[in-house]
Amino acid sequence: MDIAAVSTVIAAISVVVGVIFAIFQMRDAARTRHTGLIIELNPSLRVSHSEMTEAQSKLLSLEYEDYDDFKKKYGELWSEGEAQKAIGVMGGYFEGMGFLLHRQLVDIGIVDYVTGGFEGVRMLWDKVKPILEGFGKEYNLPRPFQWTEYLYNELQKREQMLPQTRQ
Repeated sequence: MDIAAVSTVIAAISVVVGVIFAIFQMRDAARTRHTGLIIELNPSLRVSHSEMTEAQSKLLSLEYEDYDDFKKKYGELWSEGEAQKAIGVMGGYFEGMGFLLHRQLVDIGIVDYVTGGFEGVRMLWDKVKPILEGFGKEYNLPRPFQWTEYLYNELQKREQMLPQTRQ
C-alpha cells in the first residue's frame, strides 16, 4: 500500500471517529438537558439545606407504631401538619433522586454523595415505610414512594459492593 492509500484510510477512520464522538456528545448534551428540565420542573429537588435538615430532624423525632398510630397522633398523610410536611420534603427529594437514578440521568456515586449515602436514605425509609405501606393498603396504591424504595435498594446494593471494591 502506498502513502496516498494509507493517508486516505487514516482520513476515513478519523472522520468515522469524529462522527462517533459527535454522536456521544449530542447524547450527553440531551441527557444533561433532560436532567436539568426534570430538576427545574420538580420543586421537591430544589429544597435548601436548611429545609432538608429541618425535615429530617422532624421526621426522625416522630414516634408511632404503625400507620394507624401515625394517623391517630399526626392526622392523615395528606393533611397539613408538620409531620406530613417533613415526609413530603424528604420523600419528595428522595423520590426525585430515585427517579433520576432509575432513568440513568445521574450516576449512583453522585446520588450517594448528595443524599447522604445509604445510611441517610435508610433512616428515612425505615421511618416512613410503615406509614407508606399502611397508606398504600388503605387507598389501594401498590407502591407509594416507589422511587424512594428504588433509591434505597440501589444504594443498599452499592453499599454491599463497596467493601469488595476497597480491598
